[in-house]
Amino acid sequence: MHIYNGDKMHLYKLEFSLNEQQNIVSNKIVGYYMKNKDIILEAVCGAGKTEMLLAVISLGLKEGKNIGFACPRRQLTIELYERVDEYFYNHQNIGLVVGGQRINELSNLIFLTTHQLINYKNYFDLLIIDEVDAFPYFNNIKLEQAAQESSKQFIYLSATMPQKYLVNANLVKVTNYKRHHLKIMPIPKIVLVRYGLMMIKLLIIIIRLKNDPLIVFVPNKRDGNKLNKLFKLLGFKSKFVYSKTLNTKVINDFRSQTIKILISTTVLERGITLKGLNVIVFRADCSIFNSDVLIQICGRVGRSTEQPNGKLYFLAYKESDAMKKCTIKLENYNEM
Repeated sequence: MHIYNGDKMHLYKLEFSLNEQQNIVSNKIVGYYMKNKDIILEAVCGAGKTEMLLAVISLGLKEGKNIGFACPRRQLTIELYERVDEYFYNHQNIGLVVGGQRINELSNLIFLTTHQLINYKNYFDLLIIDEVDAFPYFNNIKLEQAAQESSKQFIYLSATMPQKYLVNANLVKVTNYKRHHLKIMPIPKIVLVRYGLMMIKLLIIIIRLKNDPLIVFVPNKRDGNKLNKLFKLLGFKSKFVYSKTLNTKVINDFRSQTIKILISTTVLERGITLKGLNVIVFRADCSIFNSDVLIQICGRVGRSTEQPNGKLYFLAYKESDAMKKCTIKLENYNEM
């Protein structure tokens, strides 16, 4: 099914229909945009935030407005640009500005990392900021000021919206607690192990997963390198990634299953969508895995319409407060 919106210059297409809740959210955002309101969109991982924004983007472009879509991380920005570029017919009207790559950098619709906002003072009529709670944007005074100076109107997005946005009386709140395929959020299975048995339990779980795509999240590079060496010795097709090694080739190799197990720091906690994906959080009780990080990680599982189910494990020595908070919040989302 094709859905068209806007005039000839700003047509976009979807091969699927938005569900009822997505349409409600999309219409609310358009209505608040037309009233010149600043908006926060809090939606669960996999709700289809980007697709719910297509109508307001199309309207803005039709009006001749300049629109920015900013993300904290380079790889996420590139993937978002490529996805939206497929939706819109007028590809020459869409730009990408990240470190080392610039395409149509003075377009009406520009996807850029938040670091690049310092180069766009007073340029945008509408700025959409994805993952406002993510490093390096969140609580970065310089970047937050650059954002404020770059645009007249704002839409802030996250599945884990910071409190300072939620209590801001100048922002109107729109929510969506349903995933795009209407399946519930996955609830992690917490596996507690004795000291010295963590590796053994990890391998038992991996064998049970029967070679399905798997991301193992680790708290630091030391654990990542250690696991990668072990997996390779055992014959697994694995790769360890962190902020400096993550790139499009790695993601494509994982999607094509050239890589079967991706070991990652929290750099992959957001953005990635893969059919049939399973996730294990190794040493989930480590302090770096706060409740918001764990919620984002859980959101990697079950995002695909074709395979909305996947295995999700928290492997830990003890159940941390963050693990408890994460589970409670996901259960609350599902009840909503």
